[in-house]
Amino acid sequence: MGSVAVVTTVKWFWFTFSLVALVFVLYSIARTFKDSAILRGGAIASLYGQLAALILICWIFYPLIWVFSSGFASFSVSFEVCAYAVIDICAKVIFSFIILSGREVFPPGNLVKEYV
Repeated sequence: MGSVAVVTTVKWFWFTFSLVALVFVLYSIARTFKDSAILRGGAIASLYGQLAALILICWIFYPLIWVFSSGFASFSVSFEVCAYAVIDICAKVIFSFIILSGREVFPPGNLVKEYV
């Protein structure tokens, strides 16, 4: 919503609103879900720690890129698109490789049907 807003105050309102939501999500990843992973054992907690660190680092860059590209118009559109592409690759592709390489930490045939 912030990128399509023409009025500057509306643009920054939506940015602030989404940033507050992002802080709650990052806190949940860093603290709440980490405690659940620790209860499941050391190997799962270690895998979760790697994944959480990757996500926390990558997701912090999304609002930073927005601030300098759409917010202050300091970056060109080409740089913005390339920066988002690099972060998307890190946040999604590398995340998938880490989780697939760590699949042996989960016991075979043990499907946990827990929904948080």
